[in-house]
Amino acid sequence: MKIVLLGATGRLGRYLVKELQNRDLDFSTPTHEECSIEYMDHLENMLETYKPDLIIHSAGFVDTERCEEQRDLCLETNVLGTYNIVKLCSENKIRLAFISSEYIFSGEDEEYSINSALTPKNVYGLSKACGEFMVKTLEDYVILRAPFIRSPQFPYPFAFADQFTCRRYVHDTTKDIIDYSISNDQGIKHILGKYQSVYELAKETKDDVMPMNTSEDLKKLLPTNLKLI
Repeated sequence: MKIVLLGATGRLGRYLVKELQNRDLDFSTPTHEECSIEYMDHLENMLETYKPDLIIHSAGFVDTERCEEQRDLCLETNVLGTYNIVKLCSENKIRLAFISSEYIFSGEDEEYSINSALTPKNVYGLSKACGEFMVKTLEDYVILRAPFIRSPQFPYPFAFADQFTCRRYVHDTTKDIIDYSISNDQGIKHILGKYQSVYELAKETKDDVMPMNTSEDLKKLLPTNLKLI
């Protein structure tokens, strides 16, 4: 199996590279300059160069607050870019592993399964929900909702005590992402950690982290209770 990983320089992408290397898998990581997903000709050149059987799509605009401010860039990257990848995979019978987000849900329900309706409350979540719908048109795909902290150690001095999540640390989730990607599994998969507050999760790796509450402005933007099952 020949694998192309898109988004290899991102926080998640760098750990996916390590996991692929550890398994001695045949993979390539085109740079953003070489393969910007907003441009179909870049993707076609990538296909011609690497001839992948599997594309792992972890590229995207992931800053939730900036997505609100730069909506056009968010849509160009996360929606148009994903459409281009889906089109490429459809026309060339390539398997696609799409890294989605827990932010496709609003956090207003008690829990969310793989069959729950998508109810995003921010632009980033809307863009990832659009991506999921497009990916579902493929014959061979897996959608991976894998909430994670983008570091092996909690990087901030404060953590939200009133925001609850199923996140794991990034290095803990990459094995499962690669397992599902290279398998024959189809559909949506949840890759989850323990349901707990962000503060409790932070305490696992940072003893001196301090609790804080989510501001009212952030509550309008961020889901505060995301129990995926």
